[in-house]
Formats: sequence, structure tokens, C-alpha cells
Amino acid sequence: MRNTDVLAALLSQTPVKTASLPRDQRGIYGLIDHDQHLRYIGCTTREAENFHKRIHQRHRTGSETHSHYFSKIYNTGRMYRDRLTQQGDPDAKIAKDLRSAFIAEYCRAVYVPLEASELEIMALEAATIAIAPFENIRWNRATTMIYPEPTELVDALIAKLGLSRREVEALERQRLRFDHAVARSGLLAS
Repeated sequence: MRNTDVLAALLSQTPVKTASLPRDQRGIYGLIDHDQHLRYIGCTTREAENFHKRIHQRHRTGSETHSHYFSKIYNTGRMYRDRLTQQGDPDAKIAKDLRSAFIAEYCRAVYVPLEASELEIMALEAATIAIAPFENIRWNRATTMIYPEPTELVDALIAKLGLSRREVEALERQRLRFDHAVARSGLLAS
């Protein structure tokens, strides 16, 4: 398969919810943001790894400070937590749980299964990224990009989940922590 074929497949597929990703395939994938735009191209290469594990279990719920891009990009507003200073903080857990639910609800993925070696998949991923328009790899290697909170979608999800008043108050405290962190750093993307 050529890099042009992989890119065309990623751009033309109907995106799926992360929970629906295959548990028995690996290859090249794309992450789709809440506005349904392809923003990241990555790969899963190891035999023990698969699309579901890499995207649904890592990108969606993983650490904000590693290459778990859904978690990193949506660490914003009421979904914010500071992993380094909020270990064991119940407010931070509520925010992270909301973020994971937000990603599961509104974000998607696309994928191209490959029967190839780790090195072949990694080379094809690099070649695909090299020809992808910037808008489709905006998150690749992003170290400081954070989206503004999609407030209406977050409000709708909070209502759908039926969060308690105590939980909503915790999320508001997390939003204030986020605002304070952004004011110190100036990292908010537009």
C-alpha cells in the first residue's frame, strides 16, 4: 500500500466511535476532533497492540502529558486536570471522567489495517504524515496545543450524564484551575 492510498482512505472513511474500533487489527489511524476534522495520524505496530487499545484505551483516557492526543487536546475548561499536582484529587477525577466521556461521545477515529512488520508500518506512517495537509496533522507532535472548551457540547453531556450538583461544582473548580493555568502560560489554541 502506498502513502497516497493510506491518506485517501483516512480522509474518505466514515469515522467511528472509539469504543467500536477493532480489537484484532493494527496499522495506521487518524483521530477526528469534535468538529469531525482529521487532526492526527498515528500508527499502532506491535502485535499486542490494536486500534481499540491504542485509541480508546490510551488516546481517550491516557495521560495529558504523554502522546495521548485526545486526552492532551481536550484537557481544557471543566475537563481539565493537572496530572502533576492533582494526584488523588476527587475534582480532578470527575473532570477526567467527563473528558473521557466527551471524547467517547463526540470524537471519532478512522483506520487502515495493515499486515506488515513494525518497521514497514512506521515507515508508511511517516510517509503518510509527510504528504498530509497541515490541517490533518495539526496535533502531530503538538506539545502545548489545547482547544478552548466546546462549552455547548460539554453542557449537553453533563445534562445527558445527569451529573449531580456536587459534581458540577467540582467541574467549575477545575475550570477555574484551567483558567489560572492558561493565564500563567498563555497556551490556549484558537
